[in-house]
Parts: sequence; structure tokens; C-alpha cells
Amino acid sequence: MKQFLLSLLAVLAISVFALPAQAETKIGIVNIQKIMNDSTAAKSVRDQLQNKQKSFQAELNAKEKELLKEDQELVKQRANMDKAAFEAKVNAFREKAAKAQGDIRTKKASLDQVFSAALEQIQTAVIDITSEVAREKQLTLVISSAQVLYGDPSLDITDEVLSRLNKKLGSVPLKF
Repeated sequence: MKQFLLSLLAVLAISVFALPAQAETKIGIVNIQKIMNDSTAAKSVRDQLQNKQKSFQAELNAKEKELLKEDQELVKQRANMDKAAFEAKVNAFREKAAKAQGDIRTKKASLDQVFSAALEQIQTAVIDITSEVAREKQLTLVISSAQVLYGDPSLDITDEVLSRLNKKLGSVPLKF
């Protein structure tokens, strides 16, 4: 038994020294959430989106007022119209209301699509800049801070990536 253990230790020692030296893994950590909150490009996108949403809301409120007024007029006219004419006006009103709802859905979908495209543009720039920083610092792996339970603060390259992003991409114009 003793000889078996000695043989096993000898084999392990030989195999450890015989293995080629592995390259050192150098890791970096990036806080994507911080970048998407603090970058001037992301702030620009949020501001533009809020302005457009306010504009859409004002338009929606005006359309809603118009439809409400038209509905009230229909109620007033009901007593003075024959049933067939009233039904025709009600159907026309319903079609108008349905079209307004469809327009609102279309505009909201367009807004969501434009917002997603802008975020994708920012994320692409973040990936490119992170790759540049990783090459310069000779990092072999960069991971998102969302995936890290603990990491030495010296591994964090977020501020450098954020600074470069702000220089490279100050704003992203939304194309509505």
C-alpha cells in the first residue's frame, strides 16, 4: 500500500512538472447597468423618449376629448333622430374610435421599436469599447458585474468604458 501511494505521488509530481505552463487568466468586470444609466447617450435616449411620449400623450388627450364630445353629441341627437340614422351615426363613431385606438397602438409600437434600436446601438458601442479596453489591458475575460458575487474592485473597468462611450457616442438621435 505504501509503495502504491509513493508511486501515485511520483506519477502526480511528474505529470505536474510535465504539463505546459498555462497562460494566466486576466479578468475584467463591467457594470452594464451603470453604463446604461449614466452614459450621456442613454440619458439622451431617455430624454428624447420622454419628450415624444409627452407629445403622444397630448395628442391622445386631444383625440380622447374629441371623441368624448362627439359621443355626448350623439346622446343629445338620439331623441331627435330616427333609429336607422342614429344607428348609422353610432357605427361611424365606433369605427372612428376603433381607428383612433389602432393609431395609438401603431404609434406605441413604433416608439418601442425606435427605443429598442437606440439601446441596441448603445450596447453595440459598449461591447466594442469593452473589447478595446480588454485588448489594451491584456484581459482574457471580461464579465458583467451582474454575474459576479464578489470581485476585487481593481478588476472593474466600468468607469473607463463609460468614459470612452461618452466620448464616442454623446447622443443617439431617435428616428421616429
